Amino acid sequence: MAITDIFGRLSSYIVSLAERYRESERKMRLKGFGLNGDRITGSVVLRNPENITIGPNTYMNSGQVFAGKRARVRIGDWCAIGYNVHIKAESHDPRRPTGPNRAPGDGAIEKDIIIGDNVWIGDNVFIKEGITIGSDSIIGANSVVVKDVPEGSTVGGNPARLLR
Repeated sequence: MAITDIFGRLSSYIVSLAERYRESERKMRLKGFGLNGDRITGSVVLRNPENITIGPNTYMNSGQVFAGKRARVRIGDWCAIGYNVHIKAESHDPRRPTGPNRAPGDGAIEKDIIIGDNVWIGDNVFIKEGITIGSDSIIGANSVVVKDVPEGSTVGGNPARLLR
């Protein structure tokens, strides 16, 4: 066996060990906040995870879950959350979105988001602050949710509207 083959195999082995270590560290961090790292992929970004609750048996493929410093996100049990889903309990205040005179925390809107049990959220969905989605609901792909969704409903579109 050539020396280049040995070094190639050794470097591949070291890279795979590093990847496994990073994944186990990510899962441990999530478990420290009471979240199941096996059902939330590594491509999900969590902001203020101490204010995020995700029920057992819920999975999320990719996207962002942003709780605020004063706002919580609660996702129920058995939810199926697609790719590129953004759940944001914190946003800029349109009256003062940015600027040099803004103090930290100033200009932010924070409101809780509550997602019930057995909710299916399609790919590329945006859920704004202050929204409640009732249990057994479906949010269609590419939707922008700006109003509460009643239990057992199907919504879709931009802005999301009641379909069923």
